[in-house]
Amino acid sequence: MRARKRRFGGVRRGGYDGRMDASLYDEDIYAWAEQQAAALRRAASVPNGGPPDLDLKNLAEEIQDVGKTELRTTTSFIRQAFIHLAKLAADPHSRAALGWGGEVLRFLDDAAAAFAPGMRQAIDLGEVWRGAMRRAHATLRQYGVEAPPDFPAECPFGLDELLREEFDVEGAVARIRSLSGCP
Repeated sequence: MRARKRRFGGVRRGGYDGRMDASLYDEDIYAWAEQQAAALRRAASVPNGGPPDLDLKNLAEEIQDVGKTELRTTTSFIRQAFIHLAKLAADPHSRAALGWGGEVLRFLDDAAAAFAPGMRQAIDLGEVWRGAMRRAHATLRQYGVEAPPDFPAECPFGLDELLREEFDVEGAVARIRSLSGCP
């Protein structure tokens, strides 16, 4: 995976704006992959739309998979951060709590580094949250800790908050505990 700068500029927040941009590949690999896959599909649909020895339809799929892989990577980092936040909220006095807090920050830093603006509309934080809560509950049970039954059903965080450079782990845990009815 290529290392990218943590940038949110250059491409409008809604994703690719329809113009060919030579720097789009570097600034927003997800939007670039979507744009390139669409262009390849258009070329494949036109008779003599490209060199006959190129399999444009499958090339389009492969290029689009590049963007999907980046999206999965970003959501995976967010999911791992949520799992560690849930463990902190359920068992804040665990000997592992300090490590969990550090992991939250590391995973969110990695998510921010992998994030591209074109992903904004494709990231379903509710789905990521629910999957993370299932995993967190299962992990906690393995260690004899019961997560509060009233953990928030919906994600209590916004994407911008999660990707901010200074994420407040303690505040996030307090929010989850408050929404869960924990003291």
